[in-house]
Amino acid sequence: MKKGAKAATAALLAFSLSGVYASASYGEGSVFKDVPGDFWGRDVIEWAVSDKLVDGYPDGTFKPAQAVVQNEFLAMLIRAYRPADFKPDPGGSDWASPYVDYASRLGWPVVQTSVIDRNASARKALTRGRAAQLLASASGRHYSVDDSIRYLLDVGLAEGKEARTPEGFGKDDTLSRAEAVTFVQRLKVNESRLRPSPGSLEVYDLSKLNTVAYANKTYGYSFKLPAEWEGKIDIEEDGTSVRFIHRASKDAGGLLFTINVGLKEDYEQTNELIRTVYLGAKGDRHVYICYPSDVQYSLEDTKTSAEYHDLSDGIKSLKPTFQWK
Repeated sequence: MKKGAKAATAALLAFSLSGVYASASYGEGSVFKDVPGDFWGRDVIEWAVSDKLVDGYPDGTFKPAQAVVQNEFLAMLIRAYRPADFKPDPGGSDWASPYVDYASRLGWPVVQTSVIDRNASARKALTRGRAAQLLASASGRHYSVDDSIRYLLDVGLAEGKEARTPEGFGKDDTLSRAEAVTFVQRLKVNESRLRPSPGSLEVYDLSKLNTVAYANKTYGYSFKLPAEWEGKIDIEEDGTSVRFIHRASKDAGGLLFTINVGLKEDYEQTNELIRTVYLGAKGDRHVYICYPSDVQYSLEDTKTSAEYHDLSDGIKSLKPTFQWK
């Protein structure tokens, strides 16, 4: 066998063993035989396969409970965003190297291994706690494992298995393939891009991240906005709705989100049409966030659109600070 063919075969074998980009023997629109219709992660798995983050196995299975290792998780995460400055190397001897190197350049806490011991390290299963730390780093944070979990729980990127604590999160439990693609999808919904992690370890404190208070005197609720929003948004109150607008994008609409107050059926009907985040209820008053359904910034102005996206990414931090007076 020629040297080039050997390299290609080795790369294909690595992909097949990991379950990433392996050719699966199922038809388009069919279901993996080990992912039944009532499986909790079925929709997310189908999304991940459709978007080519990961694939099934040649026997028609997905193996949702199978453990994920660091390099596989990094591949899923980076493939979800397809950053312009990422260069894959499908013909290389080690398919994972570009993903590990890219994460390292962003300052994420990845295990760097040499070519000699990379395979041994790659076989070590990733814990849910380490996955949380990578997700927090991809959000532009630099926290310990426990603080990363607290951050993800607060901003709605994760849920605890038993309680909203690092222990209840199951930080030492092995991360499964179904859990991995679920985490990646939640990050993709809430973060517009992968971010570099700061060099110094931070201490997580939501009250220090969100310091700009907003209080609605008419309906008696309040929450705190991210500190970096100060001076960049306009707030327009209109009866049961409050519009939060990116000042620099106002000519293009600039709407970041709307807070609505309505009956339960109002929320349910709206939730079927557009993306929403439920905040809470008091009596028959239900308060929820509505995201815009169309583009609200200039596509030609890259600086302004980048700021709009940065502000939009901060919306997820509002819910933990929401309270009734």
